[in-house]
Amino acid sequence: MNRRTLKIALGLIAIACFLYVGRRYFGELGQVKNAHWVGVVGIAVVHLLTLWLQSLTIKWGLDAFDNSITERESFILFVISSYANLVLPRSGVGTTAVYLNRARKTSMIDYSSVVLFNAALFVFACSAMGCLVFGIDWLVTSQSPPWWIAFGMPAFLVISLIAIFFRWSLVSGYKGVFHSLVGRMAHANDRLSGSGNLKRIGLAHFVLVFLRAFRLYVAFWAMGIEVSFFAVLLTSVLGDLAFVIAITPNAIGFREAAIAIAASNLGVSVSTALSVAILDRLVFSLTVVIVAQLLIGFVIKRPSVQSASSELAR
Repeated sequence: MNRRTLKIALGLIAIACFLYVGRRYFGELGQVKNAHWVGVVGIAVVHLLTLWLQSLTIKWGLDAFDNSITERESFILFVISSYANLVLPRSGVGTTAVYLNRARKTSMIDYSSVVLFNAALFVFACSAMGCLVFGIDWLVTSQSPPWWIAFGMPAFLVISLIAIFFRWSLVSGYKGVFHSLVGRMAHANDRLSGSGNLKRIGLAHFVLVFLRAFRLYVAFWAMGIEVSFFAVLLTSVLGDLAFVIAITPNAIGFREAAIAIAASNLGVSVSTALSVAILDRLVFSLTVVIVAQLLIGFVIKRPSVQSASSELAR
């Protein structure tokens, strides 16, 4: 069984488990169809803004190397990458890597260093915000968070800090198997560190935390449910970190489970929280599919993209 087949199998098993556990709530999911259309449009708009800012973090990282890309190109690539992730977990990274290598002659090492650094910053922004908001909630309500949050959030924060500030320097003296690859990754990270864009990328990830929380807040509004933005921020951070451990396409099931777990903080039932989470997923997934199809219709005509697509097919 190859790696891709294993991913698909594990993803299907995880989805089946989530469906089995959540079957008792299916009866109330029909309320999704009653969502206000203004809120639905708002979710789509906020998600497009999120995709645009996320694409800029990739572009700013690639600016450290010789073959960077334009803001327009980075947005197109990120949308198509998100589209690929709907099918297979993290497959969008490979899709973008092939395109950049074929069309821009960007090495896999350079692109990988940007992806890994962005991943570390994503975890850092989410876990730092999580520690802050859960700490404030504990001080205000005197209600301590579950033990797995109390230990999990700081653990994510420490791991992300190590990944950001030490990165490949921890293994710089490594001389074993794949030492050449490790050395090249360390060199790429040195170039990335000296680019001057790291603070801008880090700030963007904190803005993204609020944008994703605001999108979920709009989803609650679309369903006619009044909740505080602070409570939604708590919930959204848990949903974001679910992407780190997810083995399903686009963290399906994992994100919904995280939001359902946080339902008590929102003052709503589990079924209501799941309905909102599913509305949010349906709208942002459909937005990605529609926009990606439109972009592919224009971009696929370019010879460089055709070459990249042929390479992927092989």
